[in-house]
Amino acid sequence: MAATEKLSDSYVVIGVKEKVGYGLGDFASNLSFGFVSLFLLFFYTDIYGISAAQASLIFVIARVIDALFNILVGFFVDKTHSRYGKLRPWLLYGSLPLGFLTVLCFVSIESELKFWYALISYTIYCLAYTAVNTPYSALTNRLTQHENSRSSLSVYRFVLAIVGYLIVSTSADLLISQSDDARMGYVFAVSCFALLATFMFLACFGMTKERVAEDNSGTAPGLAQMLRAVISNPPLINLSLFTVFFYIAYTVWMAIAIYFIKYIILDEGFTASFFFIQSAAYIFGSIISQKAISLMGKKNMTLLALLIGVLGLLMQYFVAGNNIWLIMTGVCLYSITLGMGFVAMWSMIADTVEYAEWHHEVRAEGAIYGFFNFITKIAMAIGGGCAGWMLDYFGYNATAVSTPAVNGINLMMTLFPAVMFVLSAVFVWFYSLDEKTYRSIVQQITLRKQNAA
Repeated sequence: MAATEKLSDSYVVIGVKEKVGYGLGDFASNLSFGFVSLFLLFFYTDIYGISAAQASLIFVIARVIDALFNILVGFFVDKTHSRYGKLRPWLLYGSLPLGFLTVLCFVSIESELKFWYALISYTIYCLAYTAVNTPYSALTNRLTQHENSRSSLSVYRFVLAIVGYLIVSTSADLLISQSDDARMGYVFAVSCFALLATFMFLACFGMTKERVAEDNSGTAPGLAQMLRAVISNPPLINLSLFTVFFYIAYTVWMAIAIYFIKYIILDEGFTASFFFIQSAAYIFGSIISQKAISLMGKKNMTLLALLIGVLGLLMQYFVAGNNIWLIMTGVCLYSITLGMGFVAMWSMIADTVEYAEWHHEVRAEGAIYGFFNFITKIAMAIGGGCAGWMLDYFGYNATAVSTPAVNGINLMMTLFPAVMFVLSAVFVWFYSLDEKTYRSIVQQITLRKQNAA
């Protein structure tokens, strides 16, 4: 009876308070990662004083190392057992180091070693972020196996994520301007966000509960079992390939947005309004995604979202011209796609854990989320490299910005992500784990556990 009760508990419908608590983890992540994603490339090229090519090299090296580190983190997550659970301890013990290392990325030094300092500080930051964010991402699987609650958790997660991003994007300039020295202004701003992020990670730790039982009486899966859970998992592979192109589009767009406002819109004072409108559209996309998933399923909703994004980006490039309202319409359609796409993506990855457990009789959240975060980091490495390389290719120079550089910035904000969305759609089309199949898999897993008990 105890086993049956535990299995029933794992399929529980999550309450609003716990959903908010879980979402605070991504709120914290975007206070840190959002500031770094939006401002670090600009800080490197226009404040710190290294070239776009050097900055792109830093992003590629750091993120490739970080991507490999994801695999290692996933392995150790699956080996973790504590009185706090399997995943939550990583939030408890990793949040403070992450806050400190976020600040370190924006500390300037004047030395021949400034490139190496930037590379090392950013790389260590990426590793610390992974040590917190990979277990956090996998936490969805430990809170419940109820598919609607998982979709709802993803909605709360990404709505609060964009709230964190909105706070960063609209208030960063105000905090930076508190100091006459731009370098000290960046340190002050990032310190404020890093401190708040630390408290929010701790709140996420305290407001969530791991319910889903360990498989095999809590015995951790072996390395061979982890590899099978990843490699022999077709839904995971197709989802990962979709994710690669989606994240490349997202990373390039994020890195170039500040340049776009400065050189295309020609109004740096519009920065807060730009990100407020963009964030509102992102939140709208995230909120409507839960209803859309219930009506048409994750796969069909994702294909629809990608179509919306492609049409918006093409309209922005070919039709908008200098019309700010048409430009922002394109930005909003792109952002709605982001909101819907990320909710679907992180709901789908949760389902692939059950697929592996059903097919290989091993529950390996750490391995699967470690691999999936490895994929996202590789994609962000490519995206970060592309942003810097394309700026360099189009001849961007902070002291004298040419017409080809301006045209290149416009292309990177429109046609480039549109092409990435089209490629993403190809792999979503082949994703086979629909809602009916998922429910059947969960029922079979539950029955298997009950028979074993």
